[in-house]
Amino acid sequence: MNPLVSLLRAIAVFALALTFTASAGAQDAVQGELKALRQLVEQQSKQIESLTGQIAKLQARLDGNAEAAVPAAGVTPAAQPGEAAVAAAPPPKPANVHIVVKGESLDKIARTHNTTAAEIQKLNRISQPKKLQIGQQLVLPVTTPKKEPQ
Repeated sequence: MNPLVSLLRAIAVFALALTFTASAGAQDAVQGELKALRQLVEQQSKQIESLTGQIAKLQARLDGNAEAAVPAAGVTPAAQPGEAAVAAAPPPKPANVHIVVKGESLDKIARTHNTTAAEIQKLNRISQPKKLQIGQQLVLPVTTPKKEPQ
C-alpha cells in the first residue's frame, strides 16, 4: 500500500478518535494539528511528484545517451540538495518523445501517435505497462506519415 495513503488513513482515524474523546478546547488544538499534518502531506506529495519527474528525465537520458549523464572533465557538477541552483532552459523535446501525463496509458499514447502499445513497451523496455509514472519520458517509434489517396 502507498505510504502516503497509509499516513492519510492514520490521520483520519486519529482525528476521528480524538473527536469523540476530546473537549471543545482540545478539539481546536487537534484540528490545528490535523491541518498542519495535511499541509505536510501535501508538501511531501508535491516533492514526490517533482522527484518522480526528475528521475524519469534522468532515466531517459541514461537510456538515450549514457555519456550525457557523466559530466565532462572540468565541468562543475549540479548543485547539492539544499543549495540554490540556476535553472537552465530545458532542451527542446525531440519529436519522437512523449512525456506521460496523469490518466494516460500505453494504449492511449500509442493511439495518439499512430503506433502500438507493444512497440512503445519494447522500445522503452517497460516490464509493467500499467505502472507508468507522471513525467516519464517515452521514446516513440519513428513512423512514416500516411499517404493521402489520390
